[in-house]
Amino acid sequence: MKLLLKDPEELPTIENLAKYLGTDSLALYQQLLVMLHKESFKEDWTYYNDGKHWLAKILYKKKNLGWISIWESGVKITVYFGERIWPQLMTNALFQRLEASGVEIHKSGKLTAVLVPVLDEISLQNAVALVKFKKVAK
Repeated sequence: MKLLLKDPEELPTIENLAKYLGTDSLALYQQLLVMLHKESFKEDWTYYNDGKHWLAKILYKKKNLGWISIWESGVKITVYFGERIWPQLMTNALFQRLEASGVEIHKSGKLTAVLVPVLDEISLQNAVALVKFKKVAK
């Protein structure tokens, strides 16, 4: 699957996202934003020249908790964990739920990325729970 939102002039507004996402994926994205905002998180969309696409940081104050990306298959949330926090996640019940739902896990140097495709209500809740876990992990 390919990342979408490659035009630097096309801001990722709801109207523009509607061109790329199906009705269900768009509704899940809007639900995601509501859930994130309830937790005092905000999204910050930026066009990245290195990858030539738009990504949104999920922020709590100034702390980057994860990323929102738009793919052909829909919305994905990516959260990175360092070597110190990764074992905490692996022993958490959330990790078993994430594995059962088919998340992608990629190791890159000292960081491990967990990519959660937001396909339904359960994966949406798992994605938000993962972001919340990152917020409190020490």
